[in-house]
Amino acid sequence: MRVMTQALKEMLIALGVTHFGEIAVEAIVFNPAFRAACVANQCGKYGTNWACPPGVGTPEELAGRVRRFTRGLVIQTVWPLADAFDFEGMMEAAACHNSLFRRVAAHVATRQAPMLALSAGACDRCETCTYAHGEPCRLPGQAIASLEAYCVDVAALLDAAGLRYNNGPETVSYVGLVLGDSWDSHS
Repeated sequence: MRVMTQALKEMLIALGVTHFGEIAVEAIVFNPAFRAACVANQCGKYGTNWACPPGVGTPEELAGRVRRFTRGLVIQTVWPLADAFDFEGMMEAAACHNSLFRRVAAHVATRQAPMLALSAGACDRCETCTYAHGEPCRLPGQAIASLEAYCVDVAALLDAAGLRYNNGPETVSYVGLVLGDSWDSHS
């Protein structure tokens, strides 16, 4: 697998990505049991969002989408928390991560087509998702599903990329994955 270019590394650092690495798609571990967490609906998005189950597709369909690509760019952001129970800080960090991840994905999209971007949590691009009304997604090219919805084992993903899952006490870490076949091929 070709190593990511220096320009891409510099862009990731400039945007504030804490850690990043590359993986071969074959290294991605899928665990359909993760779908049970979605069905339990702890986040409140199950059945309400095109990028969440069941609207996003079956675990088998999603693994097939991922396997269309050859390589993955794994990014991780690490955020400080006031303490281990700082839920507000965790939610703020998640929003910051997803905003930053969208910028990374947009950069890669200018150089890599097709591509697939997966991040942390439910897609929040639209204030109200059309899924509940049975209408098509308004912004299918901008919708980003979560790694969990795709049944990706995030701990195994980080391990394959040479990154840590736990980044210390009083921190929260979020992960994103951009799938493609080459990086910065037009640079």
